[in-house]
Amino acid sequence: MSILHRCLALSLALFALSGCASLGTSPKGLELPIEKAAVRFTLDVKEGGYRVIMAEDLKSWLDTGKKVVVISAMPPVDDRNLGTIPGAASAAMPRSEKELAPEDKERILRAAGNDKEGLIVVYCGFVSCRRSHICAKLLVENGYKNVYRFPAGIVGWTEAGYPLAK
Repeated sequence: MSILHRCLALSLALFALSGCASLGTSPKGLELPIEKAAVRFTLDVKEGGYRVIMAEDLKSWLDTGKKVVVISAMPPVDDRNLGTIPGAASAAMPRSEKELAPEDKERILRAAGNDKEGLIVVYCGFVSCRRSHICAKLLVENGYKNVYRFPAGIVGWTEAGYPLAK
């Protein structure tokens, strides 16, 4: 490779890297907490055996009248204070699987209903909140086939400007 080609390649690499520096996912430049949350989320999805749905897709499902059971895994006080996705059932989950009690399992199975082939979307507060993971995983373990986790949760739904039920 000629010196000219090496200089051109180096210039392009430096340009690309300098562009990346200003395009981080965190407005405050705090990538490590985002990385930690992303890796944890990825491992949760793999372990849980459920699928993921993004805000705009969930909104589209609801707007088109798609038959879907939406479940909030947040505590009732958060549902009251933050609001819920319209039509969502409440089935509060604990923060960790170690805290999961038999009544929590009963609550989520009751909210999900008997149709194990139907679409179910669970959410909680935000991406790193694990309540929706616990809920989705529990549903998959109990034979529900079409379980989705909405990771952005109520915070993402609100950020998108979508309507809330209070």
